[in-house]
Amino acid sequence: MLAFCFFVSLFFISSAQTNCSDFQFHDKSFDSCSNLHTLNSFIHWNFDQPSRTVEIAFRRSENVHGRWLAWAINPTSTGMVGSQAFVALQHSDGTLEAYTSPINTYGTMLEKGDLSLRVYDVSAQNINGEVIIFAKFEIPTNGSTVVNHVWQQGPLQDNKPRIHDLSGDNVKSFGTLDFHSGKTMTTKVKSSSRSKLKIAHGIINGVSWGMLMPLGVVLARLRYLPLTDPLWFHLHIYCQILAYFLGITGGSLGFVLGRQSSGVKIKHTSHRYIGGALLGLATLQVLARWLRPKPDHKYRVYWNFYHWFTGYATIILGIINCFKGFQMMDVGIWKNAYIGFLASLSFIAVVLEVLRWILKAKKDTEETTVGA
Repeated sequence: MLAFCFFVSLFFISSAQTNCSDFQFHDKSFDSCSNLHTLNSFIHWNFDQPSRTVEIAFRRSENVHGRWLAWAINPTSTGMVGSQAFVALQHSDGTLEAYTSPINTYGTMLEKGDLSLRVYDVSAQNINGEVIIFAKFEIPTNGSTVVNHVWQQGPLQDNKPRIHDLSGDNVKSFGTLDFHSGKTMTTKVKSSSRSKLKIAHGIINGVSWGMLMPLGVVLARLRYLPLTDPLWFHLHIYCQILAYFLGITGGSLGFVLGRQSSGVKIKHTSHRYIGGALLGLATLQVLARWLRPKPDHKYRVYWNFYHWFTGYATIILGIINCFKGFQMMDVGIWKNAYIGFLASLSFIAVVLEVLRWILKAKKDTEETTVGA
């Protein structure tokens, strides 16, 4: 019974701590507030409808030095670009700095600047261990009290804002807010052509470099089984060629995405360089197909080493780049599925290797018996 009462009391304490209306400001009061759905954030406001003036307090229930915090209105669309932001920097020494920043590109570093809104005041305070942005401004005179708003947080480096996380709650922190009714809603944005390109790029390259290339290597190990001799070779070659041409297609989509990101400071440089190396190595493998010496040629041993080295380098880099892609896109479920695929393929490769040694031992035994 005591344990039950203890957990019930914890529940009510936790609920009280996360209810925006229970927060106490030192010298201000707000008529309305809302718990935002991501980043442990809250928005409080007073709205004067005749003058269309809004006084807001935006807070996040985490006090970490060396971070920045921002809340913004987007008068033109949903999302980040076009937002008119109020920013607070909490420097490593604990001091606060507040200013305004218009966001015109995805590559913004939250530079100081005037907003398209009429701003009367902006400041920041640390109250009860929470950094709070205070601002007073006029909302756009379009006859509506509903605005698109965005909120975000990220790290500081040398006391300057740096890019926020590109996954999880950090890419879901936007919605609509009605200053008159107090209603907030999560905004669902339709997939853009760029998003579709990203998905196509990820799927095609995941199948080609991440799945078909390793599968082709495992198929080559069928040559140790008592099968018709050309079968394993054709399976190996066709699988690798299909992977190569799919890889070219996926790489071309990646090139288009890179061109579209020319104005963005987030370049995913290592992912791009590995992709280029993959195309180069795979092209060398395809060309080597027509330069292969006959089995009894004196240079065949060098060709075998070259083929082995470029092949395994391609597979290792392809797997690494797939995981980099999963990290960039924040698709944990597909990452886990891919790990399962690699584990299954590795198991099959081990089984084939064991069969190879069993068959070899059996053959050696038979030859020894015949020789005796």
